[in-house]
Amino acid sequence: MPTMPTTIPRRLLAGALFLAIALPAAAQKPTLEPADYGKWESLGPVRLAPDGSWLAASVNRGNEENELRVRSTVRGDSVVVPFGTQVAFTADSRWVGYLVTVSRKERERLTRERKPVRTSFGAHRLGTTDSITLGDVSAFAFSADGRYVALTRYPAEGKRVQDVVVHDLSNGARIVLAGVAEHAWSEVRALLALTVPGEGGVGSSIMLFDGRLGAARVLASGSTAYRTITWRPRTADLAVLRTIVDKEFADTAHAVLAWSGADAPTATARVLDPVATPLALEGDFRIAEGRRPSWSRDGTTLYVGLQARQPVAEMPKKEEERVSDVEIWHSRDVRVIPQRRASESADLRATRLASWRLGAATVMLIGSDASEPTTVLEGDRHATEIDRKPYPWGQMFGRRDQDVWVVDLANGSRRKALEKVRYFYSGDPTGRRIAWFDGRDHWVQEVATGRRTNLTARLTADDRADFVNRDSDYPHDVLPPVGTPTWTRDGERLIVSDMTDLWSLALNGSGGTRLTNGAAEGLRHSIASLVPFNAPVADRAVDLTKPVFLSLFGRRTGQRGYARLVNGRVERLLLADAFIGSLAKADSAARYVYTRQSSVESPSVHVGGASLTDARVVLETNPFLGEYAWGKSELVDFTSAVGLPLQGILYYPANHDPSRQYPLVVYTYERLSQGLHRFIAPRENDAYNSTVFAQNGYFVLMPDIVFRPREPGVAVLHAVEPAVRAIIARGLVDSTRIGHMGHSQGGYHAAYLATHSTLFRTTVMGAGISDMISFAGQMHWGSVPEFDHWETGQFRMEVAPWEDFDAMLRNSPLHRAHEMHAQSILIEIGSEDMVVDMRQGVLLYNYLRRAGKEAVMLNYPGEGHGLTKRENAIDYHRRVQQWFAHYLKDEPPATWMTEGQSWLERKRILDANKP
Repeated sequence: MPTMPTTIPRRLLAGALFLAIALPAAAQKPTLEPADYGKWESLGPVRLAPDGSWLAASVNRGNEENELRVRSTVRGDSVVVPFGTQVAFTADSRWVGYLVTVSRKERERLTRERKPVRTSFGAHRLGTTDSITLGDVSAFAFSADGRYVALTRYPAEGKRVQDVVVHDLSNGARIVLAGVAEHAWSEVRALLALTVPGEGGVGSSIMLFDGRLGAARVLASGSTAYRTITWRPRTADLAVLRTIVDKEFADTAHAVLAWSGADAPTATARVLDPVATPLALEGDFRIAEGRRPSWSRDGTTLYVGLQARQPVAEMPKKEEERVSDVEIWHSRDVRVIPQRRASESADLRATRLASWRLGAATVMLIGSDASEPTTVLEGDRHATEIDRKPYPWGQMFGRRDQDVWVVDLANGSRRKALEKVRYFYSGDPTGRRIAWFDGRDHWVQEVATGRRTNLTARLTADDRADFVNRDSDYPHDVLPPVGTPTWTRDGERLIVSDMTDLWSLALNGSGGTRLTNGAAEGLRHSIASLVPFNAPVADRAVDLTKPVFLSLFGRRTGQRGYARLVNGRVERLLLADAFIGSLAKADSAARYVYTRQSSVESPSVHVGGASLTDARVVLETNPFLGEYAWGKSELVDFTSAVGLPLQGILYYPANHDPSRQYPLVVYTYERLSQGLHRFIAPRENDAYNSTVFAQNGYFVLMPDIVFRPREPGVAVLHAVEPAVRAIIARGLVDSTRIGHMGHSQGGYHAAYLATHSTLFRTTVMGAGISDMISFAGQMHWGSVPEFDHWETGQFRMEVAPWEDFDAMLRNSPLHRAHEMHAQSILIEIGSEDMVVDMRQGVLLYNYLRRAGKEAVMLNYPGEGHGLTKRENAIDYHRRVQQWFAHYLKDEPPATWMTEGQSWLERKRILDANKP
């Protein structure tokens, strides 16, 4: 390299040296400060207009300055609605409507002043500047023809009824319908049914607003209330319940009124009145409001819910002495008291399904038990009812077998169709068959004859035709299938999955056809359903004679995308190192929307045709991303201590310098590598936010964990330590500056690693479990006893504690608390945690305190399993950052970390900051 001439003036030489030093520094982008977090955006629900010409998306910010963005998919037009939410388009795609909330500051002000926080309504005529606003609107709904919108006003204080404003979008005219309890539009045109309770026991009615007439009329009236409006889908057939008051009973019975074509001027209701004509059933039943009536497809039958009546004479009487509030818990309770308390509302609504053929004088019982689900199959010829009662032990301890009964809807006869099945699926789109998986094979049964057929037995010779979910590491006594089968629309084939591919199975058991070929690339193919998961089975079924969209996922690469199955051939449309998802179709046009994001690519919304290849970006978030330094993410491979090939996500620090080593923070839960391409917006109310850690100069590792029965802690150790060592071996991190954090089950990991691993300088345990012995017998207070979670759930202990007590001790953090290797542990608990008893954190705190180990516990009064108060979430986030900054970066510790904080000190702070 030539030497620099000595004749260059010293001042110029100094300038050249300055440029050589300054240019690289100038190229570095700034990292984020906490004050920057609030502006970062997350993408909420996205909705296409029916004709696909517009889309609407919710964009949420960390500072809660949220907005609704409405964009043209063909032009540059856009509408931005600050605090807009609950968006909907009219069926003709001419209008978009939304509710508007208030800012966080305004909400807090109203709350302090004990004033109601209310939403308003807004609508915009797309492609114009025309708009509508109306304050104090709690809900809205457009009519099926797109001409009207029904606006629900807030009820007056102490009232349950409200005014409904019907706004004509074509001319701005408004009709106010007062004192409405319930209302609903028909799906065929502008027909709005309303129930009006009346006052003083008179004037109750069911009314019909007809948009063609621009007026409402009374369909029926009386002295008792009408409720639970039900339109038959895509028709003008209407049903409603009318209350029947009988002082001999503590409950309320109902009559059913049904109109076939309620919009006809001469429409007359057919009535089922159990008082005028008893139901002719064994036992005294009432038609209950807990189940909304539903129509058969042909409109000849209504399905209603029945409950046994509660005579006043049989109700508990008020006693002279004060009664104890004792709860009686019995060891034979399948559903324990806390579980029943949590489901009280659902239990009160539970009914037995019955059918009423319109015009008949009585009903036919279908369901035999109000606590068991009953489903009418397509075609309204048969129903299925689940029966879990024969298997109480399994229901109590996580092995949920069931019998399946078939009911003939013509005569009410019943037969047991299936016995002790674990994985039962719905009937086919024709209602002729039901399907299930037995732990190895998929089966179908003909409903009418009971004939059973094994659909996959002839495929088992092909070692690739394995339909068991081998990724599931729970201790199953009956192995689970891969995914959920899908029926073809004609009901003649069942589409099932192996670990990478889809198969079309013949219902006569003769075999099947592999529809995709993902095994060679390790590329999982699955049906990309474009309808809601709770849609009728006929709507969720696929038509193989037409293109079928498929989701793609690279099992080892993390790639995602879409393909189409066309005439038996897979057309790959999109596949990228990004998270591509949320595919949806416009209701009445071949326009499709999907979202795209990656760890370095902020979420964006794309709209195009059926091939998706012509899709263009219509909406982007965080346009300022490029102004800041940003860390990348990558998949890392490692081998567990027991020889399993595993993966994890490694997030790099922003402005990563390959010449230096960084501290590492490890976050664990179970399998996390599938989140490789998720964009993580920085948040100050998210204590475990990987972007925040990357911005603050940490590597973040999220390794996958595969568990083994009876070894929930040991399996964590066997997965996490090799993953960490793999990163250390690459020279990326300082092996003496490694921390761990986890929440809930991950909090258990934190406690276990702190007491069993020598790799971690410190850990953070959020709402975690520390004592295997006491936790096994504790209660998930909002759900079920922990033995369910314990044996077959996340702890995977497989057997009762006394059957392998050594495993209990071997996997218990508390058992070796006195040997904790970490320098210190930060424990977070919520005093009202209904999921993990807060005493689990207290136990670890006290054990460590007794053992002379360093620990700090943060108790958030009134909080549950997660911190819901914004100020508490932010507080926890900041303390976690301070914690790791001290232990992994040697920054001076905050006073609370070294000295704690006395009760009086905390009280003085709280008193000084009272609202």
